Amino acid sequence: MTPKTLKSCFGVLCLLAAGTANAAKISFSDKGFVDVGALVQAQYRIEQDAAGSGHDPSNDFLLRRARLILTGQFNDNIGFIVDTDVTYGAAVIGGPTGGTAWNNNIYLLDALATYKVSKEFMIDAGLMLLPFSHNQLTSGARYATVNNFPTFFAANSNRGFRDVGILVRGLIVDDRIYYRLGVFNGVQTSAGATGLNPGDAPRFAGMVRFNFAGKEEGYAWCQVCFATSPIINIGVSSDFQANATRPVAPTGPTTAATSLGLQKYWALSGDVFVDWPFSSDLELSVEGLFTKVWNGDGAPTTGYGVSAMASLRFGVIGPYFQFETFQSDAAYVGFTRVGTTTTAFTAGDIKTYRGGLSWYVLQHTYKISAEIAFQDKENAGVVTSVGTPAVAIGTVPANHWVGTLQFQASF
Repeated sequence: MTPKTLKSCFGVLCLLAAGTANAAKISFSDKGFVDVGALVQAQYRIEQDAAGSGHDPSNDFLLRRARLILTGQFNDNIGFIVDTDVTYGAAVIGGPTGGTAWNNNIYLLDALATYKVSKEFMIDAGLMLLPFSHNQLTSGARYATVNNFPTFFAANSNRGFRDVGILVRGLIVDDRIYYRLGVFNGVQTSAGATGLNPGDAPRFAGMVRFNFAGKEEGYAWCQVCFATSPIINIGVSSDFQANATRPVAPTGPTTAATSLGLQKYWALSGDVFVDWPFSSDLELSVEGLFTKVWNGDGAPTTGYGVSAMASLRFGVIGPYFQFETFQSDAAYVGFTRVGTTTTAFTAGDIKTYRGGLSWYVLQHTYKISAEIAFQDKENAGVVTSVGTPAVAIGTVPANHWVGTLQFQASF
């Protein structure tokens, strides 16, 4: 590379670094356009006792999100959204001592077409966010925090909290009521196969919200909005599919797990969201979510969850606190042994406390967040021993802390 070329490339990089949140807009008619955007969230994460030794902290550098985003419209009625993301999975490296490493893969995150009759009635079709709660519908680029609330879906029924289906949404009653109702693919099995959902029943999900102040009507929303007026709303939502799971649960402290057979998966939730800008440099954001899950009597996934978040932005600095818990209806957790068979039941009550600080270098365009989280798991560290001398046969994953430093760039 010549010095002149190097100088030109450096100049381009400087222009990119100094850019704003505006996407690259390409117009092809009076009404038609395509916006090209991107989101990168790079993390450093340290987790207690998660290294291969079992007693040293792990040190991981990874991508929380890496999205290429295309949005646009053909005219005022027809629009679309297509974007990608990155996922990490443990890949076996092999060799004489084995080992694992992170393997990142790009996959399709959203792909939907929209037909807008009016603000009161719009139709979405394709791969899209499930209407679970306000927190779930918040853009990954516009959180106050590093981690969104836990979500409760039937296993293998979604990817990235999305599913393929058709949905109607809109604002009615002078923008006081927002609705989002859809039917989706959910858990599926092929013809002639035994397993889940033998009747190939669809999945139903929906949300209704009441706006006390302000309104939100886009595909994805905000948690820290940098708004000029308050946004306050409450909502209820539901997600249901028949014969979606086959949970197992122990019936006693020394018995093996017993299948509960085919079970419906039904989650019903209620939540509240407040974003109150006292001034351009002082903004309060509060969210709360309660969810009840039915997945068979005694199943570890049957129970209720509570999540809450509060953030107070002072100019470009925003401290926050977040709490999450799931209280399982399962009567027995931990490890059990029947004869020579040892079975692990790690599901049970869990609490997570998170505290952090976000630095809004340029609102959500350039942002740095730091968080420390502590996980409190039921029966953590309990060891069941057998034989003489005693031999440990397992533990519930121990209570531990996780630290995260995240760098975000988006446009």
